Amino acid sequence: MAKALVSGLGIEAPDGRRTFPTPAAMAEAGAKFYRDVVRAGYRGPYLRSLAADVADGSLDLEALNDPELPDDEVADRLLALPGCGPYATAHMMMLLGRYSRLILDSWTRPKYARLNGRKAGDRTIERRFRRYRDYAGLAFWLYLTRDWVEEPASA
Repeated sequence: MAKALVSGLGIEAPDGRRTFPTPAAMAEAGAKFYRDVVRAGYRGPYLRSLAADVADGSLDLEALNDPELPDDEVADRLLALPGCGPYATAHMMMLLGRYSRLILDSWTRPKYARLNGRKAGDRTIERRFRRYRDYAGLAFWLYLTRDWVEEPASA
């Protein structure tokens, strides 16, 4: 979806790469673009509405970068946005440099089970990573993706 958004609405740079689209560009794109090009499914109207609110200034997402705001407040503000559930909130918080929330979804749960040797419920997974406090989500992500980086050869 992100690739389709960038390809379809991003501004082309001199080297041919494209920027992530502006909120205005996303707000102006029609429902057909979100349905047929981005293939966003039920997310399309939410993406378009969110972009429109940011573009017209009625929603200030930059305010979420305030380091004085506790993670719970940021999460509550994100969860209040239409179409933004716990999964999207955890992702967005990580993008904001807030790593306390675990991203629990259809990829992370089975990957955790494979690495751990057995299935575990969300509460069990959260309990295991609680000791990392503000970095629990980051610790979880690093645990899941540790096989993405080759171990250095022993000397």
